[in-house]
Amino acid sequence: MAGTGARIALIGGKSVVAAVSLLVLGTTYYGWSTISNAEAGVQHADVIDTKTTPKTPGQDMNILLVGMDSRTDAHGDPLPKNLLDSLHAGPDEGEIEADTLIVVHVPGDGTAASAFSIPRDSWVTIDGENGKDKINAAFGYGFNEAKADAQRRGETDQKKLTLAAMDGGRSKTIRTVEQLTGVSIDHYAEVNLYGFAQISDAVGGVPVCLLKDTYDDMTGARFKAGQQTVQGVTALQFVRQRHGLINELDREHRQQAFLASLAHQMLSTGVLTNPSRLNTIIKAVQNAVVVDSGWQLLEFAGQMQGLSGGSITFNTMPVTNVDGKVGGADVVIVTPSDVQAWVKALFSKVGKQATTSAAPTTTSAAPNSNAAITVDVSNASSMGGLAGRVSTFLVGQGYGKGDVLTANAKRATSLVEYASGDKAAAQKVATALGDLPMAVSSSVSPGHVLVLLGNAYHGPGYGATQGVGGTPQLKLAPTATTTATPDRPQIDASGVTCIP
Repeated sequence: MAGTGARIALIGGKSVVAAVSLLVLGTTYYGWSTISNAEAGVQHADVIDTKTTPKTPGQDMNILLVGMDSRTDAHGDPLPKNLLDSLHAGPDEGEIEADTLIVVHVPGDGTAASAFSIPRDSWVTIDGENGKDKINAAFGYGFNEAKADAQRRGETDQKKLTLAAMDGGRSKTIRTVEQLTGVSIDHYAEVNLYGFAQISDAVGGVPVCLLKDTYDDMTGARFKAGQQTVQGVTALQFVRQRHGLINELDREHRQQAFLASLAHQMLSTGVLTNPSRLNTIIKAVQNAVVVDSGWQLLEFAGQMQGLSGGSITFNTMPVTNVDGKVGGADVVIVTPSDVQAWVKALFSKVGKQATTSAAPTTTSAAPNSNAAITVDVSNASSMGGLAGRVSTFLVGQGYGKGDVLTANAKRATSLVEYASGDKAAAQKVATALGDLPMAVSSSVSPGHVLVLLGNAYHGPGYGATQGVGGTPQLKLAPTATTTATPDRPQIDASGVTCIP
């Protein structure tokens, strides 16, 4: 659970930054050879189930990336107080939670990497526990259980107790993620806040782009609309901002835009051919990253030789209700069967073989098959003119123009409603707008589909009238995709993506 006024938890971006660094290091010979010298300095943990056969280069693999709000480096040594103060980390309240959870799929040919975020407040069954809790609490359960086991065995050395407890937290987190997603985790990477700041500094800053001004009164983070470069403390503020955003999913989306830009920066601006800068990155990774003991980074880097920015993609796991409540606590409600089906479809499309063999897909049906569907659009968001722009888009796709309305009550998320018997028609509309959730409604007339647009909507028509300046590599977030969580389209690393 997120802390209150006194504690500002670091969220988003910490773990995958280091992993993205390792991914792109493998794309040049110098980066590849440097990893061979750096690997000995990376901390390892024995947390992957040894009963499974280790994946070898040339095989598909899944990596779990975990970010911890840790006050120590990867070797267990405390961080200096002046450094923690500069990072605005807030007081240490002894919480043991995973603040960031991201799963990355890398196909055997090494030409792509597809990552998706798991909202940390997702309400799930914790592996080996009775009942449910937020998924980020799995680490704490495993930590406490492993520490108690070590104490029962007679262990009294505090450092050894902590190391055993941390491995317990990592193992339970892995099993809980596997249980939720249906994905078998082959490798594990963990990073702390120190590494995040150091890596963003080491690359010389990361360009980001916002469609509107944002302000977080808890941290003092203030960002203007347009393109800007963030690093160190400002990079931490950018990815951990929790106030002034619409909901939990916006944190993941912001993190993804940052990480995609980081990968683009490293692949396209000569970072990997600059020995001094590359060595700084490697040092930051050594100080901050823990990986599983079976992960041979040199072999992994060799596998990723064909990686390019456009082939690194980021998504957010689909959720049932981002504004859920359990016992008065704010949670994200998820449906495991839906998550597992979505992940399976997402990962099946990654890599050269999937790309070349899959039949072309489209996010909207042919106009002549859409004409029989009349779409009414109601703006339940705070953005003026949104319903009109979305209606114009749908008419352009061949749908019948219905009423354009303004709802009296505002919504956080969007919804497509339909009459009984019109589910297929509603599915077409929902897909065209970015895979929005659907529900049957007795108030919708047969032959009509009603689109309720919430504040979280970022599909076709969102921001269409907003001009964003910048360099030619700037791009708006894509507006419709069949592999994105509702209201949060996929981002890739081909440039700097502008986001809300």
